[in-house]
Amino acid sequence: MLDQVAPTEKEAPPLWTQVLDGIYKNRDSGMLYERPILPNGIRTWRSLKTKNQKHAYEELHRRRTNGNVALSQMTVGEVITRYEADGYLDRDLAKRTAKTESDEKRHCKTLRLFWGAIKVANVSDITSDDYARWRKDPKRLKQGTGDRITDRELNTLNNAFRYAKRRGLIRLNPLANRPKYQPTNAVHHCREFMPGDAEQLHACAALLFGHPHSAVLGFQTLFEAYTGLRTCEVLKWRTDSDADGFGYVMGQFVRVWRCKNQHLVNPYVNIHDGMVELLAAHKAWKKEHYPESPWFFPSHFGGDCVNKSGLANALRRLHRNGGKKFTSHAMRAFYVTVRRSQGATDALIAHEIGHQSGGATLAGTYGGVPPNWLNGGGPNLKWLPASKRAWSVLNDQAKSAATKARSLPTSTPSM
Repeated sequence: MLDQVAPTEKEAPPLWTQVLDGIYKNRDSGMLYERPILPNGIRTWRSLKTKNQKHAYEELHRRRTNGNVALSQMTVGEVITRYEADGYLDRDLAKRTAKTESDEKRHCKTLRLFWGAIKVANVSDITSDDYARWRKDPKRLKQGTGDRITDRELNTLNNAFRYAKRRGLIRLNPLANRPKYQPTNAVHHCREFMPGDAEQLHACAALLFGHPHSAVLGFQTLFEAYTGLRTCEVLKWRTDSDADGFGYVMGQFVRVWRCKNQHLVNPYVNIHDGMVELLAAHKAWKKEHYPESPWFFPSHFGGDCVNKSGLANALRRLHRNGGKKFTSHAMRAFYVTVRRSQGATDALIAHEIGHQSGGATLAGTYGGVPPNWLNGGGPNLKWLPASKRAWSVLNDQAKSAATKARSLPTSTPSM
């Protein structure tokens, strides 16, 4: 008969269990602790006052950071320097677009003048208010009230703090809940500066067709309004068979490029009735006056397309001369309004203009839409003016302007 071995009690789990680097859990209470070294060299247990590992890690990091002279004395200027040195990376640590990076670089140069010597630990809402007063000094303002540029520059500083936090240089972003200085009621939306109907749109284009060097901008205005494309998107169009093929007509659609990483959302725009006549008029105009240019909107200087700010500057001059204020981006709002008036849903329009939100952002950006418009109760705005005569006059002006351009010197300032 085999000898029986008396059963033994299970070995009790240890009182302390390490759960993270430098963090220990107490078996009885479940509370998390650290193990600091006292000045006499003896190690002890000190509660982190939480049972949550994430909160415990943050508390431990805070305690250790406060004891680190280099981190606790860091200045905002040092944060900006690190942000600049690493290339103004975004929240995903990815490179920004060239335009945004240029803005960040310019803002950092201004921010350093005020914030450079201020310690990160001393940054507060009061510091932001002091900066707002400093920034809006008339000696430092080029235009406006200074509210918008202050908000933009503080947003850049917020980006720098967020990046420093991501890299472990600081624990908290002191500008995460910063004050805003531009009042909401002072913000103007593009829909405020769009044409009210096809007559207003074509009247504006007619003024541009009235000058030989701005005739191309008249076509650009109409194409932006008829497609809902942004200026940088429509200026990608070419008439030759380049590798990208933006501006290439494919049956009932034109292949297009979209910015903001939206070029694959819907890389086509529909050729509606207005576009049919506009494309035909543009083709005849370009064939006669710019047959060698590969660009859809050729510059009168030749060799390239018009400048991206040409239309915006031309519309601004028309407004200064007494005309109604229109903006280039407002042509996008005009497209949305026309499509809504024709009964299209916001979800469909969002897809047409390259939004990925399914229509969620259209109401905030372009205003609400009356419910009865979806049931055929809208004004059903047209792309072409009510009078066909208006369209023929527009074509005659374009031809006349281009003919005059031949006799003008090419040194005339670009539109």
